[in-house]
Amino acid sequence: MSTPPGEGRPTGRRVVSPWVRQFVAEIARSRHVILHGNIHDVVRWQGSFVPLGQALGAILSTLSYDLVGRYDQVDGLVFDGDDGHRRFARLIEARPAGTGPEERDPDLRARDQDDRVDERPRETPQEQTSGATGNSRGARASELHRRMRSSIREGAAEAPRYRQPSEALAAVRRGLAQRSRPAAFILDFAELLLLDPDHHDRQDRDLLLLTKKMMLESGHAAGAQVHNLLVIVVPDLASVPPWLHRDEPFVRAVEVPLPSYRERLSYLVTIAARFHGQSAQPQDDSTAAIRTLANLTDGMALAELDGLAQTSRVEKIPLSEPRELIKRALFGQQDDPWVRLVDRIPLAERQLGERVIGQPTAVRAVSRALAAGTLNVDFVSDPYSVEARPKGVFFFAGPTGVGKTELARALSEMIFDDETALTRFDMSTFAMEHAAERFTGAPPGYVGHERGGELTNRVMSKPFSVLLFDEIEKSHESVFDKFLQILEDGRLTDGLGRTAYFSQSLIIFTSNLGATPLYALLQKGELPSYEEVSELFQHEVSEHFATTLKRPELLGRIGNGVLAFDILRPENIPAITAKFLRQITASAARAGMELDLEHESITAGVAQAMRDPRSLALGGREIRNILDRSVRAPLIDCVVATGRRTGRFHVELPENRTVAVVTAQP
Repeated sequence: MSTPPGEGRPTGRRVVSPWVRQFVAEIARSRHVILHGNIHDVVRWQGSFVPLGQALGAILSTLSYDLVGRYDQVDGLVFDGDDGHRRFARLIEARPAGTGPEERDPDLRARDQDDRVDERPRETPQEQTSGATGNSRGARASELHRRMRSSIREGAAEAPRYRQPSEALAAVRRGLAQRSRPAAFILDFAELLLLDPDHHDRQDRDLLLLTKKMMLESGHAAGAQVHNLLVIVVPDLASVPPWLHRDEPFVRAVEVPLPSYRERLSYLVTIAARFHGQSAQPQDDSTAAIRTLANLTDGMALAELDGLAQTSRVEKIPLSEPRELIKRALFGQQDDPWVRLVDRIPLAERQLGERVIGQPTAVRAVSRALAAGTLNVDFVSDPYSVEARPKGVFFFAGPTGVGKTELARALSEMIFDDETALTRFDMSTFAMEHAAERFTGAPPGYVGHERGGELTNRVMSKPFSVLLFDEIEKSHESVFDKFLQILEDGRLTDGLGRTAYFSQSLIIFTSNLGATPLYALLQKGELPSYEEVSELFQHEVSEHFATTLKRPELLGRIGNGVLAFDILRPENIPAITAKFLRQITASAARAGMELDLEHESITAGVAQAMRDPRSLALGGREIRNILDRSVRAPLIDCVVATGRRTGRFHVELPENRTVAVVTAQP
């Protein structure tokens, strides 16, 4: 996010969060409100930052609500002010005639009486099984009201807290229906109270019905500027059954969003002194760092900024190093492989070229990207903007068996000292439309939602990653939408609301797009130049994104990362053969066998077999297949026949033969 022109330190004006204005406007329209979103954070109210609950109390007090009550299933029904319980008890007991729900709807009188009966203490098992259960209920209800009237007369401060949901909502219903004083009630943690009626029992459905009835029956005190109000507070609007608010004129949902840039900037100014080595009065250099940090924390709650201050003190990272502070907060105290890679950059092209033979253009481009990743040199117009894109994005296009996956493994080994650190996604398993959700996890309400996504989980656990999306063209087109945000902003949010950051990752796509017409040329015995091969693959990839997928913007985000891999050329066959022979020699040595290979004869035999255009089209994998038939298979046969699992074995491939002769040496 860029800094708005002229943006500097906050002016200190007494301002509020934007959602507060909408909240007040809905109250003015005589609507009840469902608050959802960033409800457990601090919010800006009158120039200060306070918890949401405190802000709600202040807002409702400013709007002249005489009584403000709050309910949750642990604390019960509590009120602002020392005498709130006593005033509430008086209010619902002394309800004037003609103001209650039973006077507006005669059928409600009996139901309201049931609510009063529900406020009784629970019956003992003996009472439940006695023949006088009805009399017992009536007696207990009368006793409860007698004690409540007595407590009012005696001025007792303690009144029933209505800890049971049915008792509390019944009491709130009466408080909303009265017209003596303007009253507001807040249902906290309502997601645990107002459950989906399709998946729960009768008692849960009754609570939902009671909630809707209390909103419908809400009154308006004579002479008051506001109506009696119910505020339902939930973290996610989806946790409230839609029929409770959808298409209803008397209730509106108001989102409490994550803080804006201005709010983060203002809050950071107020807590700047908590950062390591920071003075109480911000200086010019720290003011610039605060602006940078406000940009870098896009998507964070204000409470998380307190965590940054704590991280700053513990890790001794000053406010003047905002990017290092964010990096430490997001990724933890990990060994940064990109820092370690600095000394390896001069040797990168040579080392990668030894593993991926015959692809100098691709190797050079990847080596340059590694250097750029360690230098952090890129196009950033705003000095306060976070550069969160991945360290590198590549689209490897080329025929099979020419080193696309091998280059990804080589990169993983160079960066992490372990080629198995590569995370590979076989995109042929993402061919169905719904498979795209595997990256971020199932939506709320679906099986597996709590597990999160395969991709987001991997990046959150190991942010320093090489991510390989193999055969990307075989995935469903909806999968590509997931990559738009990753390639542009370096982030992806899963179904649980958690954000994975890709700024320390290297992303590689591989594809065989364009290989079919190339195979046709090879079958005819034609050997096109690399320029012709590159033009063919570049054209096919561009056509696929622009015409087939209709997502040219994704190709734009990859940019110059589309790399065409050359076909396997005859002059590269000896080097690739030698590489495979080194691998089989090393594996045999680990098994206790020493191989004496006639490299010249074996290489000549492989070159002879690769003259077949069909073999050449299969690339390096076909060289491995030839060596498997001509060298590895006879070696295993010799070991089985002689019973010798260790020792020295001589291997040669005579001319005009396809199978090597293996001899056990004394």
